[in-house]
Amino acid sequence: MPGQDAAHPAGRRRGGRRPLALTVAATALVGGVWLLQRYPGEDWWLGALLTYAPQVQWLVPPAVALVVALAARRTLLSAVNATVLVVALFGLAGFEVNRPVAPTPGQPTMRVATWNVYGYTRDRETVRNRILSWDCDIVCLQESRSDALADLLPDYESAHAADLRIYVRGTIRRHEAIRTDPYRPRYMLLVEAETDAGPVTVVNIHVPRRAQRVRTPREIGPLARYLETSVRVRDSKFGHLMALLPPDGPMLIVGDMNTPPTSRYRRRLREHLTDAFDAVGLGFGHSFLWRRKLALLRIDYVWTGGGARPLRCWTERAAPSDHRPVLAEIEPPAREPVAGAAN
Repeated sequence: MPGQDAAHPAGRRRGGRRPLALTVAATALVGGVWLLQRYPGEDWWLGALLTYAPQVQWLVPPAVALVVALAARRTLLSAVNATVLVVALFGLAGFEVNRPVAPTPGQPTMRVATWNVYGYTRDRETVRNRILSWDCDIVCLQESRSDALADLLPDYESAHAADLRIYVRGTIRRHEAIRTDPYRPRYMLLVEAETDAGPVTVVNIHVPRRAQRVRTPREIGPLARYLETSVRVRDSKFGHLMALLPPDGPMLIVGDMNTPPTSRYRRRLREHLTDAFDAVGLGFGHSFLWRRKLALLRIDYVWTGGGARPLRCWTERAAPSDHRPVLAEIEPPAREPVAGAAN
């Protein structure tokens, strides 16, 4: 009818300009964040801020734009927003879709856990019972300076340095507390262990996110200096870690690295090691709880190298800490036959 044509001109799209505007904004935001996290990345304070901030927040703009486009029945814009949402989900938020890997028949496996136990907790029995329920061969703790945790697992051999502890269900052949840099905590803990699944070198690390115990500033100038110092702290710590990697043999590098998957340090480690959750994990793998309630960041890791192969990786509930434990099933490389052994 003529009246309807006048009320709805031929070029007008349902929903007006809003779906297009939201699509452009969401696409530009997600693409801009992705680029700034890589170029210049942590070399610029804003890139560092975007890298170290929770990444799930970048899912909101494309999700809102997608809902608006679907409601307006804008097929092309809906497809664009769905694509941007997928990019944000996997490229920024670090969502993983992996299936566990079956172990090699007849090959033994080991289970390892890393857990920042939130240093000043004195709930020793809860911590101990939680760990025993996992039935691990190797347990690495951070922020475990309290003497109450010294004999936490009497059936395990243990070693410690500063706030780091490693428990081994087996034999510790050698351990070394390695002083690394002027930033706290100043040690990494290396253990050469023999387990039922075979020998393995374990490095437990806690990377500080700042040089001093200060609150995150809210003003731009102090915040920029704070982030620049945080980057120098990580540069120093990860530099020492890379120099420490054993030249051969199965190894595990685990701990609270205070560094999300989008950081350049995690990309640097991937050149030499395998991120167990990235390989065989499912979901976001968030391990740090903001205000002990909301899981926002994946900063605790199990890395494997030297032929050790992750089969499964997952997180457990956090209580009584503000970090979720990260557990992994690991298959060490097959042992070489002993020369001269009887057939």
